[in-house]
Amino acid sequence: MPRPAARRTEEPLPQCRHFGICGGCSLLDQPIAWQLQDKVAAAQRLLAPFLDGVPIEHAMPPRTPQHFRTRLLYPVRANAKGHATVGLYEFHTNELVRIEECRTQDRWLTAFGLAAERVLRDARAQPFDPKRRTGTVMAIWARLASGTGEVAAGVVTRPGTFAEGAAIADGLQHAAASLDVGGRPRQLVGVVHSISERDDEFLLGQRHNPLRGRDHVIDRRDGLQFRVSAGSFYQIHAGAYALLYAPAMAMCGDVRGQRVVDGYGGIGAFGLRLAAAGAAQVLVVEDNAAACRDAEHNAKVNELPNVSVQRTAFAGATLPEGVDLCVVDPPRSGLQPAGVAVVLRAAPRRVLHVACSVEALARDLGELTAGGYRVTAVRVCDLFPHTEHVEVLTMLERK
Repeated sequence: MPRPAARRTEEPLPQCRHFGICGGCSLLDQPIAWQLQDKVAAAQRLLAPFLDGVPIEHAMPPRTPQHFRTRLLYPVRANAKGHATVGLYEFHTNELVRIEECRTQDRWLTAFGLAAERVLRDARAQPFDPKRRTGTVMAIWARLASGTGEVAAGVVTRPGTFAEGAAIADGLQHAAASLDVGGRPRQLVGVVHSISERDDEFLLGQRHNPLRGRDHVIDRRDGLQFRVSAGSFYQIHAGAYALLYAPAMAMCGDVRGQRVVDGYGGIGAFGLRLAAAGAAQVLVVEDNAAACRDAEHNAKVNELPNVSVQRTAFAGATLPEGVDLCVVDPPRSGLQPAGVAVVLRAAPRRVLHVACSVEALARDLGELTAGGYRVTAVRVCDLFPHTEHVEVLTMLERK
Protein backbone atom coordinates (compact mmCIF):
# COMPACT_ATOMS: atom_id res chain seq x y z
CA MET A 1 0.00 0.00 0.00
CA PRO A 2 1.46 3.41 -0.94
CA ARG A 3 2.41 5.83 1.79
CA PRO A 4 -0.04 8.68 2.35
CA ALA A 5 1.17 12.02 1.03
CA ALA A 6 2.67 14.28 3.66
CA ARG A 7 0.49 17.21 4.61
CA ARG A 8 1.76 20.50 3.28
CA THR A 9 1.52 22.03 6.71
CA GLU A 10 3.08 19.04 8.48
CA GLU A 11 5.73 20.13 10.97
CA PRO A 12 9.31 18.79 10.72
CA LEU A 13 10.00 15.39 12.24
CA PRO A 14 11.03 15.52 15.92
CA GLN A 15 14.76 15.36 16.53
CA CYS A 16 16.40 13.71 19.54
CA ARG A 17 20.11 13.28 20.24
CA HIS A 18 19.46 9.80 21.66
CA PHE A 19 17.41 8.43 18.76
CA GLY A 20 18.96 5.31 17.25
CA ILE A 21 20.73 4.46 20.50
CA CYS A 22 18.08 4.65 23.21
CA GLY A 23 15.51 1.86 23.07
CA GLY A 24 12.65 4.10 24.18
CA CYS A 25 11.28 4.77 20.70
CA SER A 26 12.05 3.36 17.26
CA LEU A 27 9.88 5.30 14.78
CA LEU A 28 10.70 8.91 15.59
CA ASP A 29 12.15 9.33 12.09
CA GLN A 30 8.85 8.47 10.38
CA PRO A 31 5.86 10.81 9.85
CA ILE A 32 3.04 10.00 12.24
CA ALA A 33 0.75 9.29 9.27
CA TRP A 34 3.11 6.53 8.11
CA GLN A 35 3.38 5.07 11.59
CA LEU A 36 -0.37 4.92 12.04
CA GLN A 37 -0.99 3.49 8.57
CA ASP A 38 1.49 0.68 9.25
CA LYS A 39 -0.15 -0.09 12.61
CA VAL A 40 -3.61 -0.25 11.07
CA ALA A 41 -2.30 -2.45 8.23
CA ALA A 42 -0.61 -4.82 10.70
CA ALA A 43 -3.82 -5.07 12.70
CA GLN A 44 -5.78 -5.72 9.52
CA ARG A 45 -3.48 -8.60 8.54
CA LEU A 46 -3.70 -10.30 11.91
CA LEU A 47 -7.39 -9.69 12.65
CA ALA A 48 -8.87 -10.14 9.16
CA PRO A 49 -10.07 -13.73 9.79
CA PHE A 50 -12.36 -12.47 12.57
CA LEU A 51 -13.61 -9.16 11.17
CA ASP A 52 -16.02 -10.36 8.45
CA GLY A 53 -15.70 -7.04 6.67
CA VAL A 54 -15.84 -4.82 9.76
CA PRO A 55 -13.48 -1.87 9.10
CA ILE A 56 -10.70 -0.90 11.51
CA GLU A 57 -11.28 2.68 12.57
CA HIS A 58 -8.59 5.14 13.60
CA ALA A 59 -8.07 8.88 13.89
CA MET A 60 -5.10 10.86 12.62
CA PRO A 61 -3.73 13.25 15.27
CA PRO A 62 -3.77 16.93 14.30
CA ARG A 63 -0.02 17.18 14.92
CA THR A 64 2.94 14.93 15.67
CA PRO A 65 2.56 13.75 19.29
CA GLN A 66 5.37 14.82 21.60
CA HIS A 67 5.96 14.87 25.38
CA PHE A 68 2.86 12.77 26.11
CA ARG A 69 4.32 10.09 28.40
CA THR A 70 3.37 10.61 32.03
CA ARG A 71 5.47 7.83 33.55
CA LEU A 72 9.22 7.85 34.18
CA LEU A 73 11.00 4.60 35.01
CA TYR A 74 14.79 4.62 34.83
CA PRO A 75 17.13 1.84 35.90
CA VAL A 76 20.04 2.93 38.09
CA ARG A 77 23.53 1.66 37.32
CA ALA A 78 27.05 2.57 38.38
CA ASN A 79 29.29 4.36 35.87
CA ALA A 80 33.01 3.72 35.51
CA LYS A 81 33.66 5.73 38.68
CA GLY A 82 30.99 3.90 40.64
CA HIS A 83 28.60 6.86 40.63
CA ALA A 84 24.87 6.36 40.19
CA THR A 85 23.71 6.91 36.61
CA VAL A 86 20.10 6.82 35.41
CA GLY A 87 18.52 6.58 31.98
CA LEU A 88 17.06 4.07 29.54
CA TYR A 89 18.52 0.92 28.07
CA GLU A 90 20.00 0.84 24.60
CA PHE A 91 17.94 -1.11 22.09
CA HIS A 92 18.04 -4.82 23.02
CA THR A 93 20.87 -4.36 25.53
CA ASN A 94 21.31 -3.60 29.22
CA GLU A 95 23.69 -0.73 28.46
CA LEU A 96 22.39 2.52 29.90
CA VAL A 97 21.79 5.69 27.89
CA ARG A 98 21.81 8.78 30.08
CA ILE A 99 18.70 10.69 28.98
CA GLU A 100 19.24 14.41 28.60
CA GLU A 101 16.24 15.01 26.36
CA CYS A 102 13.20 13.02 25.26
CA ARG A 103 10.54 13.73 22.65
CA THR A 104 7.97 11.35 24.09
CA GLN A 105 8.27 11.94 27.84
CA ASP A 106 6.79 14.93 29.64
CA ARG A 107 9.48 17.64 29.75
CA TRP A 108 9.21 18.09 33.52
CA LEU A 109 9.72 14.36 34.09
CA THR A 110 12.84 14.34 31.92
CA ALA A 111 14.29 17.24 33.89
CA PHE A 112 13.30 15.50 37.12
CA GLY A 113 15.19 12.36 36.04
CA LEU A 114 18.42 14.32 35.65
CA ALA A 115 17.83 16.01 39.01
CA ALA A 116 17.20 12.61 40.63
CA GLU A 117 20.56 11.37 39.39
CA ARG A 118 22.30 14.26 41.17
CA VAL A 119 20.33 13.51 44.34
CA LEU A 120 21.37 9.85 44.26
CA ARG A 121 25.02 10.82 43.83
CA ASP A 122 24.91 13.39 46.62
CA ALA A 123 23.40 10.76 48.93
CA ARG A 124 26.10 8.25 47.88
CA ALA A 125 23.44 5.73 46.99
CA GLN A 126 24.86 2.36 45.95
CA PRO A 127 23.48 1.21 42.57
CA PHE A 128 22.39 -2.39 42.32
CA ASP A 129 24.68 -4.62 40.26
CA PRO A 130 22.56 -7.46 38.81
CA LYS A 131 25.61 -9.60 38.01
CA ARG A 132 27.41 -9.32 41.34
CA ARG A 133 24.13 -8.95 43.29
CA THR A 134 25.63 -6.04 45.21
CA GLY A 135 24.30 -2.56 45.91
CA THR A 136 20.81 -1.41 46.75
CA VAL A 137 19.17 1.08 44.39
CA MET A 138 17.60 -0.50 41.29
CA ALA A 139 15.53 2.28 39.72
CA ILE A 140 13.82 5.61 40.08
CA TRP A 141 10.26 6.31 38.98
CA ALA A 142 7.78 9.14 38.79
CA ARG A 143 4.10 9.31 37.82
CA LEU A 144 2.39 12.46 36.61
CA ALA A 145 -1.37 12.97 36.86
CA SER A 146 -1.65 15.22 33.82
CA GLY A 147 -5.16 16.38 34.72
CA THR A 148 -4.02 17.93 38.01
CA GLY A 149 -0.24 18.28 37.69
CA GLU A 150 0.41 16.10 40.74
CA VAL A 151 3.53 13.92 40.71
CA ALA A 152 4.52 11.01 42.94
CA ALA A 153 8.08 9.73 42.72
CA GLY A 154 9.99 6.85 44.18
CA VAL A 155 13.21 4.89 44.53
CA VAL A 156 13.20 1.13 43.94
CA THR A 157 15.62 -0.87 46.08
CA ARG A 158 16.38 -4.41 47.08
CA PRO A 159 15.08 -5.48 50.53
CA GLY A 160 17.06 -4.42 53.57
CA THR A 161 18.12 -1.23 55.25
CA PHE A 162 17.94 1.97 53.22
CA ALA A 163 19.75 4.54 55.33
CA GLU A 164 19.95 6.99 52.42
CA GLY A 165 16.16 7.09 52.09
CA ALA A 166 15.54 10.27 54.11
CA ALA A 167 18.31 12.22 52.37
CA ILE A 168 17.11 11.10 48.93
CA ALA A 169 13.50 12.00 49.73
CA ASP A 170 14.50 15.46 50.94
CA GLY A 171 16.74 15.94 47.93
CA LEU A 172 14.00 14.97 45.47
CA GLN A 173 11.56 17.34 47.12
CA HIS A 174 14.04 20.21 46.95
CA ALA A 175 14.97 19.44 43.33
CA ALA A 176 11.34 19.21 42.23
CA ALA A 177 10.50 22.55 43.82
CA SER A 178 13.25 24.27 41.82
CA LEU A 179 12.43 22.78 38.39
CA ASP A 180 11.03 25.23 35.86
CA VAL A 181 10.71 23.87 32.32
CA GLY A 182 7.68 25.87 31.22
CA GLY A 183 4.28 24.46 30.45
CA ARG A 184 1.77 23.46 33.08
CA PRO A 185 2.88 23.55 36.75
CA ARG A 186 3.90 20.31 38.42
CA GLN A 187 3.77 19.52 42.13
CA LEU A 188 5.63 16.65 43.79
CA VAL A 189 3.13 15.41 46.37
CA GLY A 190 5.03 12.38 47.66
CA VAL A 191 8.24 10.36 47.63
CA VAL A 192 7.97 6.58 48.02
CA HIS A 193 10.41 3.80 48.88
CA SER A 194 9.50 0.89 46.59
CA ILE A 195 10.95 -2.51 47.47
CA SER A 196 11.53 -5.29 44.94
CA GLU A 197 11.90 -8.82 46.23
CA ARG A 198 12.25 -10.37 42.79
CA ASP A 199 15.54 -11.94 41.74
CA ASP A 200 15.42 -10.70 38.14
CA GLU A 201 15.89 -7.19 36.76
CA PHE A 202 12.20 -6.25 36.88
CA LEU A 203 12.25 -2.59 37.89
CA LEU A 204 8.91 -2.16 39.67
CA GLY A 205 8.67 -2.70 43.41
CA GLN A 206 6.08 -4.90 45.05
CA ARG A 207 5.90 -2.98 48.35
CA HIS A 208 5.64 0.79 48.66
CA ASN A 209 6.34 2.85 51.79
CA PRO A 210 5.92 6.65 51.79
CA LEU A 211 9.05 8.56 52.77
CA ARG A 212 7.58 12.03 52.39
CA GLY A 213 4.02 13.06 51.65
CA ARG A 214 1.59 10.76 49.84
CA ASP A 215 2.03 7.41 48.10
CA HIS A 216 -0.51 8.37 45.41
CA VAL A 217 -1.56 11.09 43.01
CA ILE A 218 -5.04 12.43 42.33
CA ASP A 219 -6.10 12.85 38.71
CA ARG A 220 -9.28 14.41 37.35
CA ARG A 221 -10.66 13.38 33.99
CA ASP A 222 -14.08 13.20 32.36
CA GLY A 223 -15.74 14.74 35.40
CA LEU A 224 -14.33 12.05 37.69
CA GLN A 225 -11.60 11.95 40.33
CA PHE A 226 -9.12 9.08 40.35
CA ARG A 227 -6.68 8.15 43.10
CA VAL A 228 -3.71 6.27 41.67
CA SER A 229 -1.37 4.62 44.18
CA ALA A 230 2.25 3.68 43.63
CA GLY A 231 1.40 0.03 42.97
CA SER A 232 -1.55 0.64 40.64
CA PHE A 233 -1.64 0.64 36.84
CA TYR A 234 -2.62 3.82 35.00
CA GLN A 235 -2.44 4.67 31.30
CA ILE A 236 0.76 6.61 30.57
CA HIS A 237 -0.48 8.80 27.69
CA ALA A 238 -1.60 12.25 28.82
CA GLY A 239 -4.35 12.14 26.18
CA ALA A 240 -5.67 8.67 27.02
CA TYR A 241 -9.03 10.12 28.03
CA ALA A 242 -9.54 11.32 24.43
CA LEU A 243 -7.63 8.60 22.56
CA LEU A 244 -8.95 5.58 24.45
CA TYR A 245 -11.75 6.22 26.92
CA ALA A 246 -13.93 8.47 24.75
CA PRO A 247 -13.93 6.00 21.79
CA ALA A 248 -14.53 3.12 24.21
CA MET A 249 -17.54 4.85 25.71
CA ALA A 250 -18.86 5.59 22.22
CA MET A 251 -18.53 1.89 21.33
CA CYS A 252 -20.43 0.93 24.48
CA GLY A 253 -23.25 3.31 23.62
CA ASP A 254 -26.20 3.73 25.99
CA VAL A 255 -25.45 1.65 29.10
CA ARG A 256 -28.21 3.03 31.31
CA GLY A 257 -29.67 0.29 33.47
CA GLN A 258 -27.14 -2.31 32.34
CA ARG A 259 -25.09 -4.75 34.41
CA VAL A 260 -21.39 -4.32 33.70
CA VAL A 261 -18.21 -6.21 34.59
CA ASP A 262 -14.89 -4.36 34.38
CA GLY A 263 -12.36 -7.19 34.12
CA TYR A 264 -8.70 -6.45 34.89
CA GLY A 265 -10.34 -3.24 36.10
CA GLY A 266 -7.44 -1.65 37.98
CA ILE A 267 -8.45 1.58 39.69
CA GLY A 268 -11.80 1.56 37.88
CA ALA A 269 -10.88 3.66 34.85
CA PHE A 270 -13.51 2.00 32.65
CA GLY A 271 -15.93 0.91 35.35
CA LEU A 272 -16.35 4.33 36.93
CA ARG A 273 -16.96 5.96 33.57
CA LEU A 274 -19.64 3.38 32.78
CA ALA A 275 -21.23 3.81 36.21
CA ALA A 276 -21.30 7.58 35.73
CA ALA A 277 -22.95 6.99 32.35
CA GLY A 278 -25.85 5.24 34.04
CA ALA A 279 -24.95 1.54 34.36
CA ALA A 280 -27.11 -0.03 37.05
CA GLN A 281 -24.37 -2.25 38.48
CA VAL A 282 -20.62 -2.29 37.87
CA LEU A 283 -18.34 -5.01 39.22
CA VAL A 284 -14.60 -4.25 39.05
CA VAL A 285 -12.55 -7.47 39.01
CA GLU A 286 -8.88 -6.91 39.88
CA ASP A 287 -6.18 -8.90 41.70
CA ASN A 288 -3.82 -6.05 42.62
CA ALA A 289 -4.46 -5.02 46.23
CA ALA A 290 -3.43 -1.39 45.78
CA ALA A 291 -5.58 -1.01 42.68
CA CYS A 292 -8.57 -2.55 44.49
CA ARG A 293 -8.20 -0.06 47.33
CA ASP A 294 -7.99 2.74 44.78
CA ALA A 295 -11.08 1.50 42.93
CA GLU A 296 -13.10 1.36 46.15
CA HIS A 297 -11.92 4.83 47.15
CA ASN A 298 -12.66 6.20 43.68
CA ALA A 299 -16.19 4.78 43.68
CA LYS A 300 -16.83 6.38 47.07
CA VAL A 301 -15.35 9.81 46.34
CA ASN A 302 -17.25 9.99 43.05
CA GLU A 303 -20.49 8.97 44.81
CA LEU A 304 -21.05 5.87 42.71
CA PRO A 305 -22.54 3.33 45.13
CA ASN A 306 -23.43 1.01 42.24
CA VAL A 307 -19.73 0.09 41.86
CA SER A 308 -18.36 -2.91 43.75
CA VAL A 309 -14.87 -4.41 43.71
CA GLN A 310 -13.89 -8.08 43.74
CA ARG A 311 -10.26 -8.81 44.47
CA THR A 312 -9.40 -11.88 42.44
CA ALA A 313 -7.51 -12.82 39.31
CA PHE A 314 -9.86 -12.55 36.35
CA ALA A 315 -8.83 -16.00 35.10
CA GLY A 316 -10.25 -17.50 38.31
CA ALA A 317 -13.27 -15.23 38.70
CA THR A 318 -16.90 -16.32 38.74
CA LEU A 319 -18.90 -13.55 37.12
CA PRO A 320 -22.52 -12.82 38.02
CA GLU A 321 -25.35 -13.99 35.80
CA GLY A 322 -27.08 -11.73 33.34
CA VAL A 323 -24.13 -9.48 32.47
CA ASP A 324 -24.95 -7.04 29.69
CA LEU A 325 -21.42 -5.77 29.04
CA CYS A 326 -18.05 -7.19 30.02
CA VAL A 327 -14.99 -4.98 29.56
CA VAL A 328 -11.68 -6.82 29.59
CA ASP A 329 -8.35 -4.95 29.63
CA PRO A 330 -5.78 -7.73 30.04
CA PRO A 331 -1.98 -7.37 30.10
CA ARG A 332 0.10 -7.75 26.95
CA SER A 333 -0.26 -11.54 27.05
CA GLY A 334 -4.01 -11.21 26.48
CA LEU A 335 -6.88 -13.10 28.08
CA GLN A 336 -5.25 -16.49 27.60
CA PRO A 337 -7.53 -19.57 27.46
CA ALA A 338 -8.45 -19.28 31.16
CA GLY A 339 -9.64 -15.68 30.77
CA VAL A 340 -11.57 -16.51 27.61
CA ALA A 341 -13.25 -19.36 29.47
CA VAL A 342 -14.43 -16.94 32.19
CA VAL A 343 -16.04 -14.73 29.55
CA LEU A 344 -17.67 -17.63 27.72
CA ARG A 345 -19.12 -19.07 30.93
CA ALA A 346 -20.65 -15.72 31.87
CA ALA A 347 -21.96 -15.24 28.30
CA PRO A 348 -22.41 -11.44 28.46
CA ARG A 349 -24.41 -9.87 25.63
CA ARG A 350 -21.41 -7.78 24.63
CA VAL A 351 -17.66 -7.81 25.26
CA LEU A 352 -15.36 -4.80 24.91
CA HIS A 353 -11.81 -6.11 24.53
CA VAL A 354 -9.03 -3.59 25.21
CA ALA A 355 -5.72 -4.94 23.89
CA CYS A 356 -2.16 -3.65 23.96
CA SER A 357 -0.89 -6.52 21.78
CA VAL A 358 -2.47 -7.21 18.39
CA GLU A 359 -0.96 -10.71 18.36
CA ALA A 360 -2.57 -11.59 21.70
CA LEU A 361 -5.83 -9.98 20.55
CA ALA A 362 -5.89 -12.21 17.47
CA ARG A 363 -5.55 -15.31 19.66
CA ASP A 364 -8.32 -14.10 21.96
CA LEU A 365 -10.65 -13.27 19.06
CA GLY A 366 -10.10 -16.72 17.61
CA GLU A 367 -11.43 -18.29 20.80
CA LEU A 368 -14.19 -15.74 21.43
CA THR A 369 -15.58 -15.96 17.91
CA ALA A 370 -15.42 -19.75 18.05
CA GLY A 371 -17.35 -19.48 21.34
CA GLY A 372 -20.30 -17.67 19.83
CA TYR A 373 -19.30 -14.01 19.47
CA ARG A 374 -18.92 -11.80 16.41
CA VAL A 375 -16.89 -8.63 16.01
CA THR A 376 -18.99 -5.50 15.45
CA ALA A 377 -16.43 -2.69 15.77
CA VAL A 378 -12.63 -2.28 15.93
CA ARG A 379 -10.55 0.83 16.56
CA VAL A 380 -6.80 1.36 16.69
CA CYS A 381 -5.88 3.83 19.44
CA ASP A 382 -2.32 5.13 19.10
CA LEU A 383 -1.33 5.45 22.75
CA PHE A 384 2.31 4.63 21.94
CA PRO A 385 3.40 6.94 19.10
CA HIS A 386 6.93 6.50 17.71
CA THR A 387 6.97 2.81 18.73
CA GLU A 388 5.56 -0.34 17.15
CA HIS A 389 3.06 -0.73 19.99
CA VAL A 390 -0.61 0.19 19.77
CA GLU A 391 -3.85 -0.20 21.73
CA VAL A 392 -6.87 -1.79 20.02
CA LEU A 393 -10.54 -1.60 21.06
CA THR A 394 -12.78 -4.42 19.84
CA MET A 395 -16.50 -4.74 20.46
CA LEU A 396 -18.03 -8.22 20.23
CA GLU A 397 -21.65 -9.26 20.47
CA ARG A 398 -23.12 -12.66 21.16
CA LYS A 399 -24.55 -14.23 18.01
